[in-house]
Amino acid sequence: MLTPSKKSLRNIRTSLLVFVLLPFLAIIIASGWYGLHQLEKTAQTNMEQDIQLIARAIRPALSHALQYGHTATLRRTITSAFDMDQVYGVYVYNREGQRISAIGIRDAQVPGQEAADLASVGDEQGAFEQIGDEEVFSYFMPLVDSGGRIIGLLQVTRRGQDFAHELDQFRWRALGLLIASSLLVIAVIWFGYQRAVGRHLQTLGQAMEQVGQGDMAHRIPPRGPDEIRFLTQGINRMLDSIVASEEQLSAQRERELALKTRLHHSEKLAAIGRFAAGVAHELGTPLSVADGKAQRALRKADPETAESFEQIRQQLRRVERIIRQLMDFARPVVPEKREVRMTDLVQSAQQQVSEEAERQQARLVLPAQPYEIVLRADRLRLEQALINLLRNGLQAASGGEVHLNWHTVDDTQLCLRVEDNGPGIADEDIGHLLEPFYTTKPVGQGTGLGLAVVNAVVNEHGGRIEIGHSDLGGARFDIYLPMNGATTQEGDA
Repeated sequence: MLTPSKKSLRNIRTSLLVFVLLPFLAIIIASGWYGLHQLEKTAQTNMEQDIQLIARAIRPALSHALQYGHTATLRRTITSAFDMDQVYGVYVYNREGQRISAIGIRDAQVPGQEAADLASVGDEQGAFEQIGDEEVFSYFMPLVDSGGRIIGLLQVTRRGQDFAHELDQFRWRALGLLIASSLLVIAVIWFGYQRAVGRHLQTLGQAMEQVGQGDMAHRIPPRGPDEIRFLTQGINRMLDSIVASEEQLSAQRERELALKTRLHHSEKLAAIGRFAAGVAHELGTPLSVADGKAQRALRKADPETAESFEQIRQQLRRVERIIRQLMDFARPVVPEKREVRMTDLVQSAQQQVSEEAERQQARLVLPAQPYEIVLRADRLRLEQALINLLRNGLQAASGGEVHLNWHTVDDTQLCLRVEDNGPGIADEDIGHLLEPFYTTKPVGQGTGLGLAVVNAVVNEHGGRIEIGHSDLGGARFDIYLPMNGATTQEGDA
């Protein structure tokens, strides 16, 4: 897994420096260099203009003194100009180029013919000249009399190093300002990145690392700019989808495991059923023979022996009932549905369990129904399921009552309810009662197939069974059957 590193050259901070800050600084430097170059030219022009102003200031006095031969005035004027810091030398020439008065280094003076030529041009001009190891700037201005005729030439010089010194100072100040500005820009961008983006990305990276370590419940708080908030919300939605998908996969795996377990259990039950059906078929004939012989011997036996034969017959009938239950459970049945009146079905089941009710000294209560229901069902199979429920209830409510009634639910289902006032069913047993061979009765009193047969019959009819606690204090069994094609008729059942 890739994690962001502070030293990585591919992180956003480095990219911001390379693609934003460096080009920005390059533009600033280029702009600064160009601006500095222009300012240097302006500064040089200003320094040249300083010399021009000095020359123009003393020009009238020098022209007047030269016209009328006032040598003392001429000397005082150039001396006063030389006293200024910017001036390196002042020289006055006549019209023929001869030097009349001078102050400063002599090497800066121009030859006579050149001075005469400069004077004859009649224009102001300046030029740099190399004198030894030093560069000098000279500004030339013609001197004229009161009539406007050229009568001489004025030369004012300034050290070239004055220009260089001023420009160097200017350059260093500009460079310092540029460096300070660049550092300030870097600091502002760096702080702005860290404040606006960096810390949120760091939080995002830490959160993703935590998720990568297995904490799928962790979510990233949506903070920072809209783009990062949008990214954070997208990641959170993705994590929610992953968690939901994992939960669905986990539930699917659990369902598959449950289906495999049920399939394996069904295969085992099917194998047991086939085996039981074979055994029951083989035992049927011998049991019938044994019961017949016991019945014939019972007619001739004395009372003491007769009681033994009667007990033998009771046990044979019990074995026969168990075999019949095994056959009912193991034999696949396709229900033969016909119209069945519920009163007829209930009365027939009542007659079948009347002996059981007398034996258990229990009372079967059948409340009067306000209307008759005609249901399409397999009467024999449904009657068999009802008999099994009634027998269980009578056995559980020995000396008590068993109630049987029915009603419709939303005109789509018929509910048959059998409940008793016996000891009831423990909560831990309710979920297993419909399993084959599961019984809560003592050993020798139950096979665990009665309710399994009931469940099979109800499933054949597309219904379901609900088991719970009765208001009478015992157990309650509700059979829900679809009322497809069922009709109701007014009257008492």
